[in-house]
Amino acid sequence: FYDVLNVEFNLWPWVRNMCKYGDFFLGLEISDKDGIVNVTPHSVYNTERLERIDPSNPNLVKFNIQEDPDGKGEYDNYEIAHFRLLSDTNWLPYGKSMIENARRLWKQLSLMEDAMLIHRIMRAPEKRLFKIDIGNIPPNEVDNFMRKIIDKMKKIPFLDRNTGDYNLKYNMQNLTEDFFMPVRGGDSGTTIENLSGLEYAAIEDIDYLKNKLFAALKIPKAFLGYEEDVNGKATLAAEDVRFARTIERIQSIFESELYKIAVIHLFLQGYSDASLIDFELSLNNPSIVYERQRVEVMTEKVNLATAMKESKLVSRKYIFENVLNMSRDEWTDEEDLIMRDQATQWRMDQIAN
Repeated sequence: FYDVLNVEFNLWPWVRNMCKYGDFFLGLEISDKDGIVNVTPHSVYNTERLERIDPSNPNLVKFNIQEDPDGKGEYDNYEIAHFRLLSDTNWLPYGKSMIENARRLWKQLSLMEDAMLIHRIMRAPEKRLFKIDIGNIPPNEVDNFMRKIIDKMKKIPFLDRNTGDYNLKYNMQNLTEDFFMPVRGGDSGTTIENLSGLEYAAIEDIDYLKNKLFAALKIPKAFLGYEEDVNGKATLAAEDVRFARTIERIQSIFESELYKIAVIHLFLQGYSDASLIDFELSLNNPSIVYERQRVEVMTEKVNLATAMKESKLVSRKYIFENVLNMSRDEWTDEEDLIMRDQATQWRMDQIAN
């Protein structure tokens, strides 16, 4: 695991790919004497898992890799390690991505945010309404009169770098242009009014979609930088426990497939029978709060067992089986080990004396 697979470095991208696609295919380069000597990740787009292809052997599993760089194409089950998130039977024989439930919500959230941005850019700027008193100007000359005023107020001459000429075109965006209206008669008199921009009032919709997205991702808000939703340490601890359980499910999937890789490696090195599977694999739990909660539960069980033993209301057998949830073989073995501990402690006391 450390010299060949280099799990300290490779495990993170492997887990990431499995959570992203729901599947991760790892090719095993096998040597008859040395076991597994190298591993090669395969793309989920080119790898196919084949099941139930032989009616006489329903458990036969093969893998087909399109555009295989090695040119082999078809692989046996022991040549490929298939890590998959089996959370939905509709996706079998493949796993379901951790972010599959959030894809549609993410698209909706992106569209809603784009709509907000477009609205703020296009409708938010404040404009001015210029009411120009045209007095007794004939109607057919109003347009020319208004054009002269607009050109005089709005157009700013600047030098064109390519030609050296003055460019009198108005270059500013349309959304910032003001309105000019000619008035006469009872509305005579030049005035300027401010027109406020429209406000975007759909922030609640974005928050609603964002909350649904976080729920689909199964990651606490506090872990994504939204600490304002955490009112105290107890809330964060509860979220941490739920998140740790999600991580445990992912770890159990990886442990089972790493167990398969280890069995293949040991079998090729000559191990067989009970010695082939006489080992355990485990990954570190990321949650300290989760471990602390387990310790608290165990402490309460021990305190309850001690109180029941001192009260002499029930037997030791009842305490072991109903409070500590041990079978008869387990608690008899523990009693033998306690006797050994007592003998060892007596010998150490004799040596000290």
